[in-house]
Amino acid sequence: MNIPRLLLLGVALGLSTSTASAVSSSPSDTLIMAQAERPLVSGERVRLQKMIRDMDSAMQTLRQGGAQPFQDPAYLQKWQQSLARYENQMQRYPQANDPDVQAATAKLNEYRQLIAGFQQQGSAQTDALGDVQGQLAAIESALRQHRAPAWLPAPFSEDEARQWVNIAATAKQTALQAQRQLQTIAAKAHLPANPGTVQQGAPYDKNDVNRLSRFAASIVTDVDAAVAQTQQNLKTRFDAQDRELEYYRKLDPTVEQDRLNAYLAEDAEARIFTELDRQSAVARSLANYQLAFGQTVHPTIQGRIDEIAQLRTRYAEDRLAALGDSRLPSPASDDAARLAIAERILSEPDYAFGEHGPIVLTTPEVVEREKQVSRAEIKDVDFSISGDITFSGTETTWQYRWQEFKFATPIKDTETGNWHIWWITAKNYSSGWERTPIGQWVSGAAVKGSLIPQENF
Repeated sequence: MNIPRLLLLGVALGLSTSTASAVSSSPSDTLIMAQAERPLVSGERVRLQKMIRDMDSAMQTLRQGGAQPFQDPAYLQKWQQSLARYENQMQRYPQANDPDVQAATAKLNEYRQLIAGFQQQGSAQTDALGDVQGQLAAIESALRQHRAPAWLPAPFSEDEARQWVNIAATAKQTALQAQRQLQTIAAKAHLPANPGTVQQGAPYDKNDVNRLSRFAASIVTDVDAAVAQTQQNLKTRFDAQDRELEYYRKLDPTVEQDRLNAYLAEDAEARIFTELDRQSAVARSLANYQLAFGQTVHPTIQGRIDEIAQLRTRYAEDRLAALGDSRLPSPASDDAARLAIAERILSEPDYAFGEHGPIVLTTPEVVEREKQVSRAEIKDVDFSISGDITFSGTETTWQYRWQEFKFATPIKDTETGNWHIWWITAKNYSSGWERTPIGQWVSGAAVKGSLIPQENF
């Protein structure tokens, strides 16, 4: 029988058969032990030293990039694969006591620890930031939804002022919150530049963060500008109003020119009351603006509102004195068709005119009117990387055409029971915008005039 030489050697040395078998079963260990005792050749030392330099260079690149890129799983995988390659290379050098092997092993440990540290930091940043792409999409949606309003021209009601202030405040708060979020994301999130746009399906990148930051800043600027322009316009209107009211302050029914033009002229009452109501609306706009901001109406503004109300009352009293008594104007026509139209307008529940007296046509015939109105509607605002702003939208023009005539009638005040002459314009539109009532007679301007005793009907 052919007995292995190694087994015969074991017998010769007095070893058991099982011990000899164990020695014969690990030739690789024996080879490794023999390899570990073998000194490195010059070519191996060159390769080890190059590996040390390569790891030094890789660590410099790692430190320059920092922890942020490790939020990207693909970036992490790239460095883990690099580490695995160096670990595999080091297995070729079991000479643990060799200085070059020890230097390479130390460098490999340093490399491994650096990757692990950045991986841990990147993971913590990802946990702290949450879904950055979702946050950026939400920020852009909020900014586009809450734009700065245009400045608010007077006159306007308190509800309109409150709505405007709410829109302006919401837009500015949304933009300021977006700026804070974007600053955090820009400082901590890994968002490398990528081709394509968000609209094309590409993810948000650092250029999008810059774009959204400019968008938010522009909204803050636009809100501040709208507020400043609104306040300046109100101040200008208030200052001009003081000069305009001088005419009404000085009206005197004993002065012949005033008596003829402002008291006895055919349309004087409707004209004066219309203008005083307009002035009152402007003054009340300033009060409404202050109330919308939660402020108390300034005494100067309240004084102006009270003064205009007194001018209206005084004019009505002076007109009665000039006329001797308040009466309906002489009819300019007795057209039965137009009287029937006026009756239908007065009885329309939506207008809530209430109980009325005789109807007097104050214009001799129906007249044709026409007016063109244009309105620009901004659909979107795009902000380029260079900072340029592009508005897109449509400008719509409406051609208004209508017939009109005017009439006067006493209407009873439901609160006081007194009768006042109302001056009303009836209109019938043949064209207009989408909400214009076409082909039916409706009420246009309706101005409340002076008191009239019922016996003077």
